[in-house]
Amino acid sequence: MDLNFLLNRAIKFHLKGKLDKAELDYKKIIKSQPQNIIANNNLASIENIKKNYKNSLHILENILKINPIYVDALNNKGIALMGLERFDEALNVFNKTLEIKPDFLDALNNIANCFKLIENYEDAIEYYQRAINIKPNYVEAIYNSGICFYEINKFDDAEKKYIEAIKIKPDFIDANFNLSVIKLLKGNYKEGLPLYEWRKKRPIFKKYDFYESKNEWLGDQDINNKIIYITKEQALGDYIQYSRYFPLVEKKGAKIILDPPKQLKNMIDNMDINYTHVDDLKKLSFDYYCPIASLPLAFNTTVQTIPNQIPYFFTPKDIKNYWRHKLNSNKIKVGLKWSGSSIYADDKNRSTSLDKFLPLFDLPYEFHSLHIEYTKNDEKLKNDISNLYCHKDEILGLDNTAGLIDAMDLVISVDTGIVQLCGALGKKFWNLLPYTADYRWLLDRNDSPWFPSAKLYRQVKKGDWDTVIQKVKIDLMNFKK
Repeated sequence: MDLNFLLNRAIKFHLKGKLDKAELDYKKIIKSQPQNIIANNNLASIENIKKNYKNSLHILENILKINPIYVDALNNKGIALMGLERFDEALNVFNKTLEIKPDFLDALNNIANCFKLIENYEDAIEYYQRAINIKPNYVEAIYNSGICFYEINKFDDAEKKYIEAIKIKPDFIDANFNLSVIKLLKGNYKEGLPLYEWRKKRPIFKKYDFYESKNEWLGDQDINNKIIYITKEQALGDYIQYSRYFPLVEKKGAKIILDPPKQLKNMIDNMDINYTHVDDLKKLSFDYYCPIASLPLAFNTTVQTIPNQIPYFFTPKDIKNYWRHKLNSNKIKVGLKWSGSSIYADDKNRSTSLDKFLPLFDLPYEFHSLHIEYTKNDEKLKNDISNLYCHKDEILGLDNTAGLIDAMDLVISVDTGIVQLCGALGKKFWNLLPYTADYRWLLDRNDSPWFPSAKLYRQVKKGDWDTVIQKVKIDLMNFKK
């Protein structure tokens, strides 16, 4: 068996991403030559890629006994420890690697990645910059430093990094998308909305219906007497926010096809627009299609021209009457939502827990939970709060949730789809925002051009809900119907 031939072939497979073939060759080499540190290290690298971190660590610890200063193996060990969330150990290993080879680019980058994972963004930026100093066109490090600047609200610096990354790699999908988010956050819709179209190329968006671009309507073609299919994408809150454009599409003379989320169908039906549900068609046929989140671009929306006439959602009368009759006390009624869906990517930053809201219950108001499900801690705690009312299954379905919202004098919520529903219903709401807020809420303002009934409360420090709740309590004490 020619081990050199096998090793060269395995490395070629590895570099081409043919990992299974590379793995087979590495294992053949190791079977004949158990102490071959290159084959072992490269096999560990594949185990890291496959997220088999414990296997990787076992292999690497064995070969580091043979050669304790083998920097590639140390670097892979650090990656395995990062994957196992043993971050302090990983940092120690990477630093040991740099002691041996101070300009080792991968180790510098991985220290930065490790700091980024534990949300130590300032140190991450420092190490990304050290890597960039060695390799000025290191596009991944430039891009990742942009993410870190974004997370600490240094948006100008983040924007510069994304632009720098795009200059090196113009088709860098996530850099273009992230640049769009910064532009939108700053209120620069003229540049931000066209860039936001990059979202469609992201892997997470492959589950949505994006048809051939030649049939896509982004405002350029005349759609009078044309059939346009407005497709859904993203979360319920996004659909609620952008459905305000449906009447404007209808006003252009288009015949509309929709595929609204099931939870929203009754609310869309109450908008008094003419549309055909996609399920009612024997065959789907249309002249143009437009993803719902592209409607702001299609209408050349700016911060000044956002269509914000509210309400544009209406609770069915029977549901509205049910809740008005059920909650007929004269007390001020406040709806509460303290957390969103845990599957949302940034949920740990946008959500909190019921215990953070406890200071509010000192006030002589009725508080009504807009939650259907509760964590174990919240379930236990809510039973001890005499002026918190939970309706659970009664608010299943967004039309029923809308009924409860309509019966409130005010809704206080973290940034979930509930706030968009409140805004669409024209209900007064206070939106509690994390330190780095979603782009739709813009910067340095406590109102929203999207929802005139909104008041925004922003964290002044990452994760600090206590200060936010203190401000809310003061304002709530002075609240009048």
